Amino acid sequence: MRFVFYTLLLFYCNAAAAQQKIFIDNANPQLTTLGKIVDAHDGRIIQFGKKFYWYGTAYGNTNGFTTANEYVCYSSINLKDWKYEGPLLAKKPTGVYYRPHVVYNKKTNKYILWYNWYPKLWNGQFGVAESNNPHGPFKIINDNVQVKHSSLGVGDLGVFTDDDGKAYLSYNTITGHKVSVELLDETYTASTRQGSEFIAEHCEAGSMFKHNGLYYLLTDYTCCFCTQGSGAKVFTATHPLGKYEYRQNINRHPGQLAAVLQDGFVNDNFFETFTAKEQNAITVNYKTISKINLLTIHQFTGNRNGQCGQVQIPAVHDPILEYEFTLEYFNEGEWKNINAVKKTTQNQSQQIIYNYSFPAVAASQFRITPVYSDTLFTLLIAEISFNTKEKPVVYKTNSAAGKPIIPAQQTYVMQVQTNAGKKLIWMGDLWGSASDNIKGHDYQFWSTPLQFYKNGLMQPLQWVNNYSLKLK
Repeated sequence: MRFVFYTLLLFYCNAAAAQQKIFIDNANPQLTTLGKIVDAHDGRIIQFGKKFYWYGTAYGNTNGFTTANEYVCYSSINLKDWKYEGPLLAKKPTGVYYRPHVVYNKKTNKYILWYNWYPKLWNGQFGVAESNNPHGPFKIINDNVQVKHSSLGVGDLGVFTDDDGKAYLSYNTITGHKVSVELLDETYTASTRQGSEFIAEHCEAGSMFKHNGLYYLLTDYTCCFCTQGSGAKVFTATHPLGKYEYRQNINRHPGQLAAVLQDGFVNDNFFETFTAKEQNAITVNYKTISKINLLTIHQFTGNRNGQCGQVQIPAVHDPILEYEFTLEYFNEGEWKNINAVKKTTQNQSQQIIYNYSFPAVAASQFRITPVYSDTLFTLLIAEISFNTKEKPVVYKTNSAAGKPIIPAQQTYVMQVQTNAGKKLIWMGDLWGSASDNIKGHDYQFWSTPLQFYKNGLMQPLQWVNNYSLKLK
């Protein structure tokens, strides 16, 4: 009986050790085992064996554009307690260094470091180094690796290894910041020059991964240490070299905040203008899912053109026109049409009231789009409301990109093995977040595991101060 007790005790102890619960904290900087702030940016965290290795650029107390930049490595068994392993490159030419990425080559049994450096800003080059150990030191074997678009200068990069052992380099050029993907050779130390077409322009900080048979490339507009952060455009393909299709942006709000459409005032000139040129729409976001079957839209008609004294203008008022709208709700990553009936239209002195009814829809996001009948289309909307008590967040969408949800510049999409399977975590640098104003102390943001719909689309990122994971 005693033997059985100790056997069970050992079993539960081993199970607990195999599934350690960890806490991810985005509200504070990551710390080393000695209590110092981790200074590792624009790199990656990748697991080799039982340890996680954090490769990044140490900026210290600089502005980031100096030759003082240094590649460093930290290690951890729990993504929380980080041991400083030291610099990656012991001997390197003088220059400005960014974006270190390390992968392991099973065929050569070598750890390969790809990096972007500038002998002189902005003469972008790629370098490759190798080591027998994940923490280095790494020996440079080529500090000017030629790729398909080297003639345009090269900037940010990422390295992705596929299930079949092949490796791919995603990068942007300096001229035009054009993004593409290339196949590396078997040693992972050179490009085969076999590459995709240009996937995006004016973008940087790309990161590749694979999920459910689809290849994902996440990138967005140039940020360059910006405090507002960058978005995360999602491109997918069925082959790592493409063709890639733009699907969504998981790190930008759907437009500009339009609180005036929910301010409760409907008989005044607080309104939003919608034009055919910008093809505006209204996106309505609720925190919870509700069943909704009624929508009211208040169109403001009191705005009048013309200036005092312009007696030659025969028209005192613009024509008061009635418009149509399309209604949609968001479900499983896609916008779906709502078959709505315009029940009544009420004309008042300064407004037209549209009442739409439709079969109840359970959703948390809705979109209202005016039907733009001609190029001179101009519509003024003062208020909208659905039949629910919860007050939504309302956006006016237009051609301009909305502000980032997470004010961070993307670095990498980290893969973590948990008790619930493989999870993917979006990583970003929160530039300008350090309380002591030291660049090397700027915080990191690590998202909750990315959530995917059946069609391959993803749920948008959300800010969380902290959360827990059970590592396998």
